[in-house]
Amino acid sequence: MLQPFLTGDGYSSVMKITGMEWDNIEDFMNKYDHRVDRDNAARRMALWNTCNSIGSVYRDGLLDLKTIFNSTGGIICNIWEKFELVINHYRTTDYSPKSYKDFEYLAKQIRKYESNL
Repeated sequence: MLQPFLTGDGYSSVMKITGMEWDNIEDFMNKYDHRVDRDNAARRMALWNTCNSIGSVYRDGLLDLKTIFNSTGGIICNIWEKFELVINHYRTTDYSPKSYKDFEYLAKQIRKYESNL
């Protein structure tokens, strides 16, 4: 589950996603929406789904925050913060309003954990 953050190929994909740039939600939609760039959307959604799954497993008590943080650093938080407005937009258009709630929860928990180090 943590593999995208632990291997060269996985981290290369993470870097491609986190390297995306846009000015506002309209610019994002014009450049990266799944109806415009399916390959980017597939990579991005796979990463978001991975982060959401890690968050779900964490909430269920099957993975501890220390292990997650030691494996990923702050990158899950950075990913959430980069895409929060985009995900919130999709929650009102294409996704369920509860989509990626475990990803959001995990990012907030990691930030709290990180601030206490």
